[in-house]
Amino acid sequence: MAMQQQDGRPAAPAPSNGGSPHAPPPAAPAPMRAAATPGITVSGLGGMGTRGGVPLSVPLPFLLTGIGAAALFGLALPWLAADATAGPLAPHVLALVHVATLGWLTMIILGASLQLAPVVLVAPLRATRLVRWEYPVFVTGVAILVSGFWIMQPLAIAAGGTLVLVAIGHHVAVLWMTIASARQRPLTARYLAAAAGYLCAVVALGLTAALDLRLGFLGTGLGRVLPAHIALGVAGWLTCTLMGVSYTLVRMFALAHSHDDRLGRWVFALLNGGLLTMAAGFVMGIGALVAAGGAVFCGAVWLFAYDYRRMLRARRRKPLDVTQRHGIAAVAWLVILTPVGVAVVVSGQTTPPLLFALGLAAFVGWLGQSTVGYLYKIVPFLLWQERYAPLVGRRQVPLMRDMIHSRWAEASWWLINVGLLCAVLCAPAGWLWPLRLACAALGAGLALAAANVFAVLRR
Repeated sequence: MAMQQQDGRPAAPAPSNGGSPHAPPPAAPAPMRAAATPGITVSGLGGMGTRGGVPLSVPLPFLLTGIGAAALFGLALPWLAADATAGPLAPHVLALVHVATLGWLTMIILGASLQLAPVVLVAPLRATRLVRWEYPVFVTGVAILVSGFWIMQPLAIAAGGTLVLVAIGHHVAVLWMTIASARQRPLTARYLAAAAGYLCAVVALGLTAALDLRLGFLGTGLGRVLPAHIALGVAGWLTCTLMGVSYTLVRMFALAHSHDDRLGRWVFALLNGGLLTMAAGFVMGIGALVAAGGAVFCGAVWLFAYDYRRMLRARRRKPLDVTQRHGIAAVAWLVILTPVGVAVVVSGQTTPPLLFALGLAAFVGWLGQSTVGYLYKIVPFLLWQERYAPLVGRRQVPLMRDMIHSRWAEASWWLINVGLLCAVLCAPAGWLWPLRLACAALGAGLALAAANVFAVLRR
C-alpha cells in the first residue's frame, strides 16, 4: 500500500479509503517529490500519488471539466431527445454527441492518463515542456467544434477540429515517448498505446468529414468514413482505454493483486483484431468483414467481462463500494450493448430511434458511468494527497471516503441506471414523453454525480 524508494525508505503513505489518517509522519520526502524519483515501486492505492513530476494543476482541470460536461450533457438530453430520435445527424444532436465524446469522456481520459501513466509504467512522464498548454488548446478546440456543430458552420467545425488535433497530437507524443522510455510495460500500457493510435485516427477521420461538409470531396465515401470514425472512437479509443485502465484500477482499488494478465492479453488481441477488421469492412464497404470483425469483438467483450468478474472475486476488500458498483453496471451494459449493436449494424436496421438507444447505452451505460465511478476515487485521492498528506500525524485529517457524499453517490447511481434503462426501452417504441422523463432522471443523476465531485473541492 505504499511507495518504496530505492534505498528502502518508505515514502509518505496515503491511506486507503478505509485506512487511518493518524499514522505518524515517516522520515521521507513529501509525496509529490517522491513521485518523481526514478525506480519507485508502486503498489496499492498509494501508487496513485505518482505524477511523474507533473503538478496537480495539469490533470485536475481535465477531470473537473469532464465531469462538468457530463452534467451539461445530462441537462441538455431531455430537450434534444426528440431531435435525436428523429435524426442522429441533426446539428444540435451532433453538438450533443461531441459534448459527450470530447467534452466528457475524452476530457476525463486525457487528464486521468497524465496521472495514471507514471503509476502504470513506474516512470516519469516524458516531453512535458508544453504539457500545461494541452488543456487550454483542447478545451478551446472542443468549445469551437461544438459551437460549429450547433450552428452547422463548417469553418468553425474545421477550426475547432484542428485545435483538438494539435492537443491530441501532443498528448499522444507524451504518452508514446513515456511508454517507449519505460523499463517495464505492463498490460495496461499496451492498451494505452493502442488506444492513443486509435485516437489519432479518430480525430483525423473526423476532421476529414468536417472538411467534406465544406468541400464535398468525399462524395458517397462519407457514408463509409463516418461508420469507421464512430467504430474507432467508441470501440477503439474509448473502450480500449477503459478496458486497459481497468486492469490497473480495479486491482488497485479492490486489492486484487493476485489476479494475472493471462486473459487480459487474449482480450487485447481479440479486441484489436476484431476492431481493425470491422473498420476495414466499413471503409471498403464489405459487410462480411464487418460481421466477422464484430463477432471477434463480441468475443473480446465477453472475455473481458469474465475476467472483470475474476478480478472482483480475487479482491481482498470485500464490500462493494460505489466505484465498483458503477463498474459492474458499466460492464453489464457493455455485454448487452455489443452483440445488439453488431447485429443492428450488420442487418442494416439502423433506424434513428434505435441508434439513439444504442448511443445512449454506449456513452452513458458503459463509457460514462465507468468514468464517473473512477472519478469518485481519483479526485478525492489527488486532493487528499495535495492538501492533507503533509498534515498526517500533525493534526486530524479526513478519510478519503468521507470526501464523497455517499448518499448522493447512491442516488446518482440509481438515477443514471434506471433512467438509462427506461430511455433505452422508450426510444425504439416511440414513447416521446416517457423518453423525456427518463432522460430527465438520467440527467439528474449525472448532474448529482458532478456536484458530488465538485463538492470535494469545497471540502
